[in-house]
Amino acid sequence: MKLFTRYNRINLTLMVLLFVLSGISYYFIINYVLIHELDEALEDYQLRIENYVVKQGTLPPVALMDETIVTYSKLNRLTTPIRRMETLRRLDTLENEWHNYRQKTYSQDVGGASFCVTLAKPIEGTKLLTRTVVAITILMLLVIIIASIVLNQVILRKLWQPFYTSLAAMKTFKLGKKQVPEFPLTNIEEFVFMNTLLEDTVTGAEADYQILKEFTENASHEIQTPLAIIRSKLDLVIQEEGLSEKQTLALSSIYSGIKRLTKLNQSLLLLAKIENHQFAGRENVDVEEKVNEKLDQFQEFWQNSKVQFTATIKPSAIHTNPELFDILLSNLISNAGRHNMENGFIFVNLDKNTFVIENTGSLSSLDSQKLYTRFYKESQHSQHNGLGLSIVKQICDQLDIEIKYSFVNNLHRFTLKWD
Repeated sequence: MKLFTRYNRINLTLMVLLFVLSGISYYFIINYVLIHELDEALEDYQLRIENYVVKQGTLPPVALMDETIVTYSKLNRLTTPIRRMETLRRLDTLENEWHNYRQKTYSQDVGGASFCVTLAKPIEGTKLLTRTVVAITILMLLVIIIASIVLNQVILRKLWQPFYTSLAAMKTFKLGKKQVPEFPLTNIEEFVFMNTLLEDTVTGAEADYQILKEFTENASHEIQTPLAIIRSKLDLVIQEEGLSEKQTLALSSIYSGIKRLTKLNQSLLLLAKIENHQFAGRENVDVEEKVNEKLDQFQEFWQNSKVQFTATIKPSAIHTNPELFDILLSNLISNAGRHNMENGFIFVNLDKNTFVIENTGSLSSLDSQKLYTRFYKESQHSQHNGLGLSIVKQICDQLDIEIKYSFVNNLHRFTLKWD
């Protein structure tokens, strides 16, 4: 879920809850105020009646009370004085309908006699006013909610733009390219702090990477000469006569270890060259010719290993670095034979812009999360250095070739695609 969506959901829920509670409270407050106004009006009518009685000595005619319904009824002198205010339903004789009224009842002495005075004022007008005010209020609240959501979308997107720009800059960052991402200028303190931390982290990571890379390159170069000397000396020793079987086996084991170490060193040097972009030139390469050439090279090896292969080759070309593309094909095709089984199969398919190679081998899929990491081996007992697919991935990244691994019908499949 996106941050904006999460924020809008929380904000909308709180606003709706707040406005519902406010609307209910507003309704009761308005209703209370209007009822209070009616009560004050009835109190005022009572005062007018009392003043009229004092001046005229009699109750005023009903016509003087405007919209207020006034009724008089004579009371027994022994009746307890009446004084009450209430809401009740009365029949409107004109409309022949029942309506709610606010009614005040009290006792009034007039010329030695006691009368019950009833003053009633309809609430319907008050309710209509209350509903109208509440409806207008709800409508305004809805307008405010919609406007708030729209404004929040616009304002928040603008406020968070530096954050997303920084994320986009980080996506383009790759170790080894010696390019620190450019983060946007902003006056928001939190984003300034974030950009500073990101820049420091990226700069530190790049510096550490360069140190490590230089160390690897230097170490590999320095190791090359001693390894060559050791191999040449071993060749001389092995050729000497008089070596016992035990000595021969020991020397063979040493020679095998030196050979693996030499290959590892060559692979590390190749990776360093690829990462340093030392293979910059590009030209048109006839992929059909290259694939046929590689298949011819490995055909004898596969026959000795009793591995059968089937190839479907169609014309294809690519504009790329020929040396790197040659290494890419060599690694994939050699891996298909090296990691195969006796009486296994290899299937090669070349189309216009797609190269697919499948091979039998282990009966389970390789770990796609670790497949292209350095020194990854399917088995810890493997004699290989685990750099082959790492080199393949580095080459594909540099040549803008898409590589995909899948395990289908007990076949390990690698697919290359280019434009």
